[in-house]
Amino acid sequence: MKIFNKFFVRKEENVKEIHKSNVVEEEVDEISDNKQSKNILGVGISVGITPENEISINSLPIGMPTDGKTNDYYVYEWFIKETGEVFYVGKGRGNRYKEFHQRAYAAEKIREMYETDSRFVDTGLTEMEAIELESQEMTRILNETSDRLTNRITPFLTNRDNGYGPSPSTPEIQLEVAPVLYANEIDEHYFNVKHRPFDKVEYKKLKSVSFITTGIRDEITIIYGGQVEKYKNEVMNTLKANGNKILKSKMAKSITAWIYIGTDDVHNYLIDQKKAHEKLGREIPVYHLIDVWKFLKAEINDIASSNSEAELAINPFHDRVPLQDIKNLHDWRKGFKEGFSYYERGDVERKAGNIDKAIELYDAARYHGYNAPVLYNAYAMAYRKVKDYENEITILDEAIERVKVEKPDNEVLVMKYNDRRAKAIELLKKQKLK
Repeated sequence: MKIFNKFFVRKEENVKEIHKSNVVEEEVDEISDNKQSKNILGVGISVGITPENEISINSLPIGMPTDGKTNDYYVYEWFIKETGEVFYVGKGRGNRYKEFHQRAYAAEKIREMYETDSRFVDTGLTEMEAIELESQEMTRILNETSDRLTNRITPFLTNRDNGYGPSPSTPEIQLEVAPVLYANEIDEHYFNVKHRPFDKVEYKKLKSVSFITTGIRDEITIIYGGQVEKYKNEVMNTLKANGNKILKSKMAKSITAWIYIGTDDVHNYLIDQKKAHEKLGREIPVYHLIDVWKFLKAEINDIASSNSEAELAINPFHDRVPLQDIKNLHDWRKGFKEGFSYYERGDVERKAGNIDKAIELYDAARYHGYNAPVLYNAYAMAYRKVKDYENEITILDEAIERVKVEKPDNEVLVMKYNDRRAKAIELLKKQKLK
């Protein structure tokens, strides 16, 4: 049963992040009773019972049918003539196999740089047959060959994913060591792109910086030993204490450097530098947070504490029930079913400007056990709208506390909450000075 738990937990995390619609969740016992293949909460797999009463787990096809009724569909693949490497698998009809693919950027770049050709995997298919065969062929390539597919979406149960992650030559992540801007496997293999180190820190370039939080992956847990907020806050507070500015926009006219908290693909880095050239007329130095932290410790003896509240009194007024009195506190699924509709109605009220009513409905959602980032984000936006910074800080404190207990590895979410909290602290300080 452990494999079912793995899939249920994985999907549960996805639903918590998205909440686009209510989900009818299937229990494992129901799967056994029905003896049918079922899509486990849309995670890309189907689970069923074979005629021999054995459990069958398979990837679901990639793509959705458009109700095509004809049998003139086919599955094709593009390959490099010299090596025979397949780099793209697709489905279509008519001349699709030889047309320019606007959204297949990497595949089209390979076709431009190499001598390539196409071949049919099978023809005379219905649309659904083509969808299924396309997924089967991608699975075969990823499981049985070393070819690197440029398809952005690949089947769920494969030994390898597509080649958009860090290449095998990327240096290993280490504690308190800056990573590199990595080259993805496709770029390195087909286009000879190499990973790039971050720039050496210069104090004069720290005058006006922006922190880059995009592209953050699990490596931040290793780099910062689970304390990314400590490092970030010490750097931010030290910079501010010495007259440097923290800018929100990385394309601000006065920007002097970008400080990455995690890492990113060299491809994305080059895109950003191109934008900087077009908008600002110059290249922007790129530093890593851990390098800046080390530099400041070496150059400035008294690095600022990570606590910047400095005896700020926070006295919120609200009538929310204490956390321990929430219904379904330890049953997320039931809390979702009972509380999500209150959140939805609350968000409608917030967007309409009815903040008090929105907060009342958010309180109801929370009381019934609904627990998700979207709820706490909505709470924070509502309180910010009416300049109730004390309640905004308090609800964010609760959100941070719950994430640390329930998902201790989700440092990215904690960091986002803390960023918003820091801004609320600044606004509260200004408010109290008036």
